[in-house]
Amino acid sequence: MGFAERMEEIKGKAKEMRDRARIIMSSPNGRSGMSNDGETASPASVSPASFAQSLSPRRVDAVDVRTTRDEAAGVELVMEEGSLVAGVERGYFDEPSTSEPTFDPVLVSLRRLGADFTVEDLSKEEERLSELADRVSSALNREIMAHGEDFEKGMENITKIYDTLEAAGVLLKNSRRSLQRVGSDVKSALRVQGSHTTKGSIIETLRILEDIKFCQTCEIKIRSRLDASDYAEAMTLYSKAWSILEGMHGLKCTYTLREDFVALRWELATCVDNVLIDLCGTFDAEKFAKLYEQYPKLGHEVKHLADKIQDAFLKAVEVQTEGMLRLHAMLAQDEEIEAKRKSRMGYKQLCSQLSSMQFVPCLRKTLESLHEIFLSSYRMTAWCQAAMQDTIDLSNAEAINTCSALIAALQINRKPIVEMASVRLAALLQSSGPPSNAAFREVFDLCRVFITCAEAFCGEESQTLRAQLERIGDRYFESLHSARLDASKTIFESERWIPVSMDAVKRVRDDLRSAMQRKKATINGLGKTLGDTAITTFNSDQILDSESFVRFIHQPNPFIATGQSNESVATNAEASRADNGVDAVDMSTSVSTEDFASNGEHEHACDGDDVGLDRAGVKITASSLYILQGIVEYTVLMQVMRPSVPVIFNGICQLFELALVKTFNAFGRTEGLLPDSYDMTPRLRGTLSRLGNSGGVMAIRVTAPSQGDEDILSSGNLYGLKERGIAIESLARVADEFKRIKSRVKRSLPLKDAASADRFYSHTVAAVEDLREHVYKNVASLLLNIGFCAEAIGDGDPNFALVNSTFAGKYNLREAPKRQSKWVDDVSAELLQFTTKLAVADVAPEALAVLWGQAASLLEHVLVDGFSRVKKCTDAGRALMSLDIQTLRAEFTKLAPSGTSTEWLFVTAYIDAFFIPEHDFPKWLVIHPEYTKSQKLSLVHQASAGRRWSAKLRADSIAAIEADP
Repeated sequence: MGFAERMEEIKGKAKEMRDRARIIMSSPNGRSGMSNDGETASPASVSPASFAQSLSPRRVDAVDVRTTRDEAAGVELVMEEGSLVAGVERGYFDEPSTSEPTFDPVLVSLRRLGADFTVEDLSKEEERLSELADRVSSALNREIMAHGEDFEKGMENITKIYDTLEAAGVLLKNSRRSLQRVGSDVKSALRVQGSHTTKGSIIETLRILEDIKFCQTCEIKIRSRLDASDYAEAMTLYSKAWSILEGMHGLKCTYTLREDFVALRWELATCVDNVLIDLCGTFDAEKFAKLYEQYPKLGHEVKHLADKIQDAFLKAVEVQTEGMLRLHAMLAQDEEIEAKRKSRMGYKQLCSQLSSMQFVPCLRKTLESLHEIFLSSYRMTAWCQAAMQDTIDLSNAEAINTCSALIAALQINRKPIVEMASVRLAALLQSSGPPSNAAFREVFDLCRVFITCAEAFCGEESQTLRAQLERIGDRYFESLHSARLDASKTIFESERWIPVSMDAVKRVRDDLRSAMQRKKATINGLGKTLGDTAITTFNSDQILDSESFVRFIHQPNPFIATGQSNESVATNAEASRADNGVDAVDMSTSVSTEDFASNGEHEHACDGDDVGLDRAGVKITASSLYILQGIVEYTVLMQVMRPSVPVIFNGICQLFELALVKTFNAFGRTEGLLPDSYDMTPRLRGTLSRLGNSGGVMAIRVTAPSQGDEDILSSGNLYGLKERGIAIESLARVADEFKRIKSRVKRSLPLKDAASADRFYSHTVAAVEDLREHVYKNVASLLLNIGFCAEAIGDGDPNFALVNSTFAGKYNLREAPKRQSKWVDDVSAELLQFTTKLAVADVAPEALAVLWGQAASLLEHVLVDGFSRVKKCTDAGRALMSLDIQTLRAEFTKLAPSGTSTEWLFVTAYIDAFFIPEHDFPKWLVIHPEYTKSQKLSLVHQASAGRRWSAKLRADSIAAIEADP
C-alpha cells in the first residue's frame, strides 16, 4: 500500500469519527443513547481516559476554567474542570500500569459507601458514575468536532508534500543516470592517459605479493627447521623474512602475518633457550659459535645474549638437578597412581621420596651434572676471551662490546650458579635421613670434593655449602653417637668386669696413637675411607682466585660412579692439591700437621711408658675397650669434620661420663649422693648428681642389683674386690688417655668451647680418682672386719666386765702396763686376714695402696670412736692407749705396702689432747672440727676427771661443744 492510499484511509476514518461525534452532540443534553443490547454508545477511536487525565484534580491547584468553542454549534461553552470530575478517583482515568497495583473501581465505590450501605445507596452511586461518564463523553465529542477541520487540512498538506517529493525523486533518478554516463567517459580518458603509471603499480603489487608469499613460505620452513632442531637455519630464514615484513609495515594485509612472526620469534627464542641450556650442561664450541653468530638476527626485542646465558645457566642447574632426581625417584616399581602422584611433586617433595638405596646414586649423579655445568661456564668464558682477541685484531667495536658483555656476565654469574646449586643440594641432603656409616663416608667425601670445586669455581667460600656439610656431619654423628651410647649402655649392663686380651688392648692403643698422629693407617676401616679418599682435597685455607678452578679442567669428573671411584677421586684430589701447593697428607684443619705431630711426639715422650694403655700389664674391660674404640672413631671424625668438632667432642665426653656413671652404678653407694653424707668427695657428688639429673642412659641406679651383680658383690667373692679393681683401673686408664689428648683436643676446639673442655677435665676426668677412693673405701670397710673394735676399746664391753669383777674402766689405771690391750691382737689378726684377701684378689699396686690407705683411715676412725667410749681415763690409761696405738701401727706398717701413710694423726691427736693445758683446750676444740660432738664431749669428760678441771671450765667446754652446730 502506497503513501497516498494510507493517507486516504486516514481521512476516511477521521471523517467517520467526526460524523459520529456530530450525531452524539445532536442528541438531547449531548448524551449518547442506549443501544438495544444495553451498552452505552461512545466514541470508538478516542479514549476517555486520555481526555479526562487533563481534567484530573491533581493537575490544578484551584478551579481551572477552560473555554472551549463548539464551532459546529457556534455556542461558547465554559466548563469548570473541577466540577466535571468531582468525586471521582484518579484511577478511573489513568492508563493501566504493570509497575503499580491494579485499580479496582468496585473496591473504591464500596469504600465510598461505607460498611452499612443499602440498595438505594448502590443505585445512587450507579447514577452518579453514569452521569459522570456522560459528561466526559460529551466533552470528548465536542473536542473532536472542534478540531476535525484542522485535521483534514493537515492531511491535505501532507498529500501535497508527498506529490512534490515524488516529482523530486524522478529528477534525481534522471540526474544520476547522467552522472554515470559522464563518469564513464572520464574514466576512459584517464585510463588512456595513465597506462604507464598503472603498469608500474601492477608490477609493484606483484612484488609485494611475492614477498608476502616468500614470508609465508619462510614461516613454514622455519617451523620445519625448529622441528628438526636446526635452529641456525631457522634463525637465518627468520632474519630474511622479518626484514621483508619490516619494509611492509604500512600494509594492513601484513598485520596478521607480522603477528604470526612475532609468535614465531618467541618459539625460536625458546628453542635457543633449550640449546643454551644444553650448552650450559655440556659445552660444545662449534654449536656455541653458530649460536653466537645467529642470535643477533632475532632482533632487539629479545634479551641480550649475555642476559640469556645468565638465565640459561641457572635454568640448567634447575633442570639438571630435577632431572637426576626424577630419574632416580621414578626407578622404583610404583603403581600407576603413585607414579602420577610423583610426577606432580615439586623438587623438595620428590626428594623425600628417595629411598636409602637411591639417595647416594642420585647425589652422585647430581654432583656430576653440577660439575659439568661449572666446566661449561669456564670453557664458555675461555671461548669468549679467544673470540674477543680475534675481534680486537679486526677492530670490530660491536663484536668487542658483545664479547666483553658475555665475559662479564659469565664471571658475575659464577656465584649465583653456586648459590643455586647450594640450594638444590641442600634440599636433597635435608630430605634424607641420617646416612649409614658407609653411606655417610661416601656422602661426606662427595660433598667435600664438591665444596672444594664450587669454591674454586666462584672464587670465594660458600657458607651455604659449608653449613650444609656441617649439618650433614652433625646429623650423622647424632645418629652414630646415639647408637653407640645405647650399645655402650647394653655392654655395661651385661659387663662381668673381666679384662680383655692384650692383643685387643694393643690394637686399640695403636689405633688411638695413629688417630692422634694423623697417620693414614687403617683404623677399624674408617681411616682408609676418610684418609685416602677425596676427603683429603678439602682445604678450608685454599687460595681462591681467578685461577683456582684451572686444576679441575683437565681432570676427569670426580663424581662419576665407577668401580674405582674412591681411588680415582683420591688420585685426582692429590694431584690437584699438589698443583695448588698443598701437601696431600694434610687433612685441612686450622692447625698445621707439623705442629700437631711435633706436639704429639713431645707429649708422648713426656708421658713415658707407664701411663694409660702403655702401662705394662694394663687391664681393660670390654666396656672400656668399646669406649676407647668410640674415642678412636670420634677422634678421626674430629680431624675430618672440622665444623662439627664441638659436637664430636661433646660425644666423647658423654662416652666417658657414661663409663663413670655405670661404674658407680656397679660398685658405688647411692647413699653417698645425699648432701649430708661424707662417703664421697663433693666433686664426685656434684659430677654424679649432674649426670644423673640428665636422665636417659646416664640415670643413677637406685634399685636393687640384679642376680649377677649380687653374685659379684657377695662375701664369698670378697665383695667383688677383684672386679672392683679391674673396673676402677680400666676406667683410670681411659682417663689417662683423655689426659694424654687434652692439649690436642683444646687446640682443635674453637675458643668459645675451650672453657667447657677445661671444666670436663677438671670435674669429670678428675672425679675418677674420687670414685676410686669411694669404691675402695666401701670395699675396705667390708673386707676389714673391725666393727667389734670400738666396743672392745670402750668401757661398755660386757666380756671385760665379767672377767674383771672390780671393773672401774679399762684405762682408769694407776700404773701403765707393759703389754698392749687384748683388742690390739684381735685387730692385728683382722689386718692379717685383710692382707690375705688382697693377695688372693691380685689387686693392682695403685689399688693396693689406696685400699691400705682407706683401711688406715677406717681404722683410725674406729679407734677414735672406741676411745671416745672410755668413761674414765688417767695418765697411765692414756699411756696404755699410746702403747696400743704404737703396737697396732707397727703391725700395720709391717703388713701395708711401702708408701702407705702410717702417721695416724687423727687418732694420735685425739689421745694427746688429754694432756693439753686447761686454758688451751677451748682453742683445740675450735681448730679440730673433724671430730664429732660426742667424741669431743667424751674427751672433755675424760680430761676434766683425770686432770681435775674446774667445774666452770668443764661446764664452759661442754656448753661450747653443744653450741657448735
